[in-house]
Amino acid sequence: MKEKKLDSKLEKEAQSFDDQIDERLKHGFIPDLRRLKKIDWFYNNVWRDPELVKIFLMPTVNYIIDHAKLRGGKILEIGCGCGYLTLELARNNMDVTGIDLSPGSIEIANQVLSENAFKENFGSLKYICTGIHKYDLGNQTFDTIIFFGTLHHMPDPALILRKVHRALKQGGQLIIYEPIKDNISKDSAFFAAIFRALVPTWIGYDLKLKNLDNPESWKKYVEEIYKEYTFSDEHEQSPFDNSTSSEEAILGGIRDIFDIKTVEYFYAFVDKLIGGIRGDDRIEIAKFLMFLDAELIRKKIMKPSTIRIFAIKR
Repeated sequence: MKEKKLDSKLEKEAQSFDDQIDERLKHGFIPDLRRLKKIDWFYNNVWRDPELVKIFLMPTVNYIIDHAKLRGGKILEIGCGCGYLTLELARNNMDVTGIDLSPGSIEIANQVLSENAFKENFGSLKYICTGIHKYDLGNQTFDTIIFFGTLHHMPDPALILRKVHRALKQGGQLIIYEPIKDNISKDSAFFAAIFRALVPTWIGYDLKLKNLDNPESWKKYVEEIYKEYTFSDEHEQSPFDNSTSSEEAILGGIRDIFDIKTVEYFYAFVDKLIGGIRGDDRIEIAKFLMFLDAELIRKKIMKPSTIRIFAIKR
């Protein structure tokens, strides 16, 4: 991609995330995992309910923290957004840098950092507003580098991973947690539609079941869920969203220069449903659906839509 065209697209990418964080803040969102509150404005997002964040998001946050602690030293998150993961890493006595090309996200990340009341065992944390394409990571600078749902926004992951490889110290760690859109099929959407119809969600049964009582309306319902799951049409998050959409594109760029220690798979359907569950029993339902989702993947009944990778610099 030519430099001027790339720069223009990166500006639009940054603006998309500026707009997103601005809208969320207007509705009361605080990007601090220790200060979350219920926000009804989110209709199908785990940020709606701190209890759902604990069930869905915290296991991976804790996984990243635990693995970063294995090595210690200097940590970099590429595409840190408004900083909720970097903040938790620093609260665990680590030396952390977060970079992101969204000025709005970095501004909020710094604001939340300035408001941090959890000082005990706090390491260090700094933010830099820049994109990975432009930023000089240096040579053998970091002990752990993290992509937390950001590598799929990069059209040439192999190029980025080589840059990351140079920036890691010998034996340094790479932690990746990314969606794999190419695994989502019409069959996945069909299965997900069943759960959307049966579980209490933001749409009442009187409305959603009434509109699902014939093959044509059911087909349209499944098609809309498929578009949502694959981030097509109006569901696209930003110009570079899903630039990298297959697990091979990610794994292929890693295996030649890193020793892959673990590869794990998650979320056949639950990631697009758990935030929309309603009712007094929503927590129990959410926990069961997390279990069921994992079982469907383990038994290879459904394909996973998310991958988690832990690798060491060779």
